[in-house]
Amino acid sequence: MTRPLAKDNEQVRRGWTGPRPPVSIVVLTLNERVNIADCLESCDWCDDVHVLDSGSTDGTRELAESLGAGVHVNRFESFGKQRNWAIDHIPLKNDWVFHLDADERFTPELVKEIAELLREDPPFDGFHVPHKLMFMGRWLKRAGGYPTYQMRLFHKSRMRFIDHGHGQREAPETRVGKLCEPYLHHVFSKGLYDWLDKHNRYSSLEALQVIKQSRFRTRLGDLHSSDPVRRRRAWKELGYRLPARPALRVFMTLFVLGGIFEGRAAITYARLLAMYEEMITLKLRLLRKRAAVGVDFERDASPEIRTEAFDAEDLPTLPPPVRSSASPHAVVDPGPQTEALLDDEHGQLLPEASPWSFKEQLLRAVWMIGGKPIFRISFHNWYGFRAWLLRMFGAKIGKGVRVRPSVNVEIPWNIELRDGAVVGDYAILYSLGKITVGERTIISQYAHLCAGTHDHTDRRFPLIRDPITVGADAWVGADAFVGPNVRIGRLSVLGARSSAYKDCDAETVYVGNPARPIKKRELHALDQESAA
Repeated sequence: MTRPLAKDNEQVRRGWTGPRPPVSIVVLTLNERVNIADCLESCDWCDDVHVLDSGSTDGTRELAESLGAGVHVNRFESFGKQRNWAIDHIPLKNDWVFHLDADERFTPELVKEIAELLREDPPFDGFHVPHKLMFMGRWLKRAGGYPTYQMRLFHKSRMRFIDHGHGQREAPETRVGKLCEPYLHHVFSKGLYDWLDKHNRYSSLEALQVIKQSRFRTRLGDLHSSDPVRRRRAWKELGYRLPARPALRVFMTLFVLGGIFEGRAAITYARLLAMYEEMITLKLRLLRKRAAVGVDFERDASPEIRTEAFDAEDLPTLPPPVRSSASPHAVVDPGPQTEALLDDEHGQLLPEASPWSFKEQLLRAVWMIGGKPIFRISFHNWYGFRAWLLRMFGAKIGKGVRVRPSVNVEIPWNIELRDGAVVGDYAILYSLGKITVGERTIISQYAHLCAGTHDHTDRRFPLIRDPITVGADAWVGADAFVGPNVRIGRLSVLGARSSAYKDCDAETVYVGNPARPIKKRELHALDQESAA
């Protein structure tokens, strides 16, 4: 893109006003319409800006072209291959190249440092650049572990990338320097659904990387290296070998790095990181089981991790899909209200103030860091100990309750398990709202009781904490789902892998998604001879 330097640009007025650095910029995109305009505006100092798109269907390419960027399209296989393709195929005007993501922004201070650096050809192949992690309107310096570095500025004839986990690294023989000034990284600029979808893919790639790298390859000396990039990578690799990683990630983020002093934004970010670590842990467990029985785990996982792939020949005819507010996966016809939403710089998500009090946030942190890890490592038949531990955190636990150690209890003080209730392995009691389980009721393995949702019609996305009540002597089958504000009647049965979004009548058997009644439940009388 050849554009005059924007003399009146706000970012130029705020800082650097010197000559244009001899740098070409490549921005990687996939459905980044909400971000691309602000990203390209921060590139106004450069006269050679290119967008490398992976198959956007939301108008990203058209908007980038209208703003003067050179647009190129390449099928996405991995980040390393995509960055190498940019080096090999995009007609870059300058030898030095800066790779930027659409949710990242230049600062005048960084541009000034680059300009001073490139007055003479530096003796490096590339430079690691720090970034400021921007989340919920503030810079998370502590929770984001600042400074963390990424390879961003490099000489196009002296740099190659290799894939690693969900990202990429520079080739090991590369000579690397470091810059001091950061760029800005807005991690939540596209909202909650995009973050979850993206990190679902990332967790698959991270799990595959751990499986492939079966032994600890980092030297122990790297754990306390003076090089922050080497040190961070060493600790990350070590972290994959540690137990209770989600809880450890929260503890590290809030208490070791000091994120607790950055308030609600840091606590929310730490919870999201814990969720990401949990996804990696679960996928690692699954992949290891499949590898043990001879399944090609990498091929089996590929449909999930290659969701960014597309057929380049089909690009001109692809219509721009719009996601339904009711379901992030449903595609609906765009209308005037949808167009207005897409044009709005805020997108769908304007986070509300935290619904949790400071006391509740503190108790949840204590449960995640201390209570939950102890709960999970307790011996399998220590039912009394786990009942006592849950009571210590405010749960109401009756006599003879049996809860397996692998059960995921989100908020103990919102749980009531009455006499004789049983909760099986890997069941999820997502107790954002109250969950009550009646006497002698069985919650089977992998069942999910979800007492929380969000109002998707409100752009603040407020949390709704409707209760779940399961009556006495009921049975929620394996891998079944019970939604918020649902009552399961006494002696009712919700069959395996069924999903209940409405109340289930007493003494009735339900199956399917959504669950539907198929017959009345009748308990046979216990004859005297069998009883004897």
